[in-house]
Amino acid sequence: MWAFTTRSPRLDLQAADVLTSAARVLKGYNDELAARAQSQADRLRKEANQLLEQQRARTNAPAMTNDAWLFGDASIVRNVQVAIDSIPMKDEAYRQRIRPLVEKFAAYIKSFDLQNPYGVPIGLGNWTGVNMVLNFGIAVNYAHINFPDIVSKDEVYRVSNWLYGCHPYHNYSFVAVVGAARPKQVFYGNNRADFSFIPGNVAPGLLFRQPDHFENYDDWPFLWGQNEGTIAGNTQYIIFGSSFKNIVTQH
Repeated sequence: MWAFTTRSPRLDLQAADVLTSAARVLKGYNDELAARAQSQADRLRKEANQLLEQQRARTNAPAMTNDAWLFGDASIVRNVQVAIDSIPMKDEAYRQRIRPLVEKFAAYIKSFDLQNPYGVPIGLGNWTGVNMVLNFGIAVNYAHINFPDIVSKDEVYRVSNWLYGCHPYHNYSFVAVVGAARPKQVFYGNNRADFSFIPGNVAPGLLFRQPDHFENYDDWPFLWGQNEGTIAGNTQYIIFGSSFKNIVTQH
């Protein structure tokens, strides 16, 4: 059997991290499998770094440095989340060191007020944007929890408003069984796409059609780019929803 797929060195690095984590857990329980996992992690990491070097050589892009996460809007959401996740393992000096990154992120949050009426990053590609919006919301929530003087509580409502109905095309919630007007009732997923839903499913959301049309059909499940419930999206929603609930009820 052959499988044709995209070779992405950045995905390879993520896979290498997962394999290394697995190797640590398996050590002492299944040493052979732990060694295999670590061996594959080392191979992937080496190959990925070689591919990244080749890409940088072709594009004349600068090499990554230890402080590279302080720069660049393209990955600021991920960088903020990683930096904040590290706070419990660091000292106060580290917290102060990442304040400039959080301040930059606060400006990034407000930049969406100039881009669209909803204040969130709307996906404009051939896959709808709820995953990106949820990642954004998770980072906003934890930035507020850890740096409330920089990211105010008001900012955490941006993504909940979008998810639960404040978006183009219709006012249905993208989350099954949760929503003020009406939750979506048609999803594509393990229910075999037979015009029903699984509670907790989160739809990918609005698909952008050139030149200026957003859509999210609620009467045809087979448009998986708009209606597929995925483990990734549902997991993101659990993380977002839990942090959002804690902010709303405890602050």
